[in-house]
Amino acid sequence: MDVTVELKRKRGEILDRLVEIREAQAKLEVQMGALDQVIAIYEPSYVPAGSVTGHKLRNKPQKSPETIEIDTLLRSIEPTNAVLEILREAAAPLTTADCAVRLLQKLGIDHGDARTGRVATRLSSTLDQLMKKGRVRHAGMFDSKRYLWEIAA
Repeated sequence: MDVTVELKRKRGEILDRLVEIREAQAKLEVQMGALDQVIAIYEPSYVPAGSVTGHKLRNKPQKSPETIEIDTLLRSIEPTNAVLEILREAAAPLTTADCAVRLLQKLGIDHGDARTGRVATRLSSTLDQLMKKGRVRHAGMFDSKRYLWEIAA
């Protein structure tokens, strides 16, 4: 069996387990919050354990499994450097989606992967930041909706 296939399978198993754990955690936090409310009715001075200076810890919105997977995927690279490298290697200006496809190809992920759209969304903010720093620029529009990007000279 190909080593990369086995590693990707194992990675998928781990990601599935992480999603299960986060879902279980969210359910337990809801239950704990309900218990805290009932206890506070009977004991108004009650301060839930795990609170910070008398205030409950804020619940962060849970990330979707797709977002977790994209975070994990992009953790292995530096998006800013990767985008700059992709634009330098390109023979012509690229759309954000084209940059995402090329980035996924560099990571060994097939063309047409379902995660391309989410990666493009992440790269869009990276490209905007680079434009503010003067490192990339718009080189026109593609189909009158999407920007074409190139390295700023």
